[in-house]
Amino acid sequence: MVGLRRALALLLLGFYVTQFAMTAWLGPDEMYPAYLGLALCYGLAFIALGAEWFWGRWFAMGVGNFGSLILLVLFKVGLEPMIAFFGFTHLAISVMLLGEGMAARYEHSEATAERWNFQEESLLLMRRATLSAGSTIPFLILYALAPRPDALQLAAFAAGAVGLWGLLRGRTWGALALGGAGLTALAHALGLLGPVPVGYLLLTPTGGPIVYGQAFALLAAMVLLVPMALAPAMIRFARQRR
Repeated sequence: MVGLRRALALLLLGFYVTQFAMTAWLGPDEMYPAYLGLALCYGLAFIALGAEWFWGRWFAMGVGNFGSLILLVLFKVGLEPMIAFFGFTHLAISVMLLGEGMAARYEHSEATAERWNFQEESLLLMRRATLSAGSTIPFLILYALAPRPDALQLAAFAAGAVGLWGLLRGRTWGALALGGAGLTALAHALGLLGPVPVGYLLLTPTGGPIVYGQAFALLAAMVLLVPMALAPAMIRFARQRR
């Protein structure tokens, strides 16, 4: 069943890569960068999961968690089919990747042990950080590449992209860069950097937004969860260096 669950998760991720790519191509011109960014983010999750990179399961589950959060909108608008489909299919991605059998193909595989030689505590920290990154990077993309982004939003996106690359390579500076992106988004959400940017999430090129408003800056600030997940280890390391 592990192989079947993995195949279904890949199918759903591939569907959303195509969906966001089509929305970027056919949707409003001003939203092209944001939806291209989402397509690339989902594409990274698809490739990492298919290639069985040790962090691939975590990142894909994080992306699934991102979409699952949209289900909260149902409490406000009622049972909207498009929102329910988006949320429950993302929830399915996360659920289908759970379990020790699935972990045995990724972080607990022999190839991972031979190449990386992780301690169990290191794996736990990487798991928390990568899950948090997968859950929050899509919000950062929607915040930073929203219509008419300013220089600070673009800088936050650049820091987030570089930070994600560093994090997945096991570099501490990657988490710090993601923290910088999160702090920029938080300052924007609090109105400290000018007017709060407005973003929206489309599911189809011609449909209406399912989430709209100024909350995207605050949601993007949740990328701060990444350095927070690694903070205990970084503090211990700093104390040992004294």
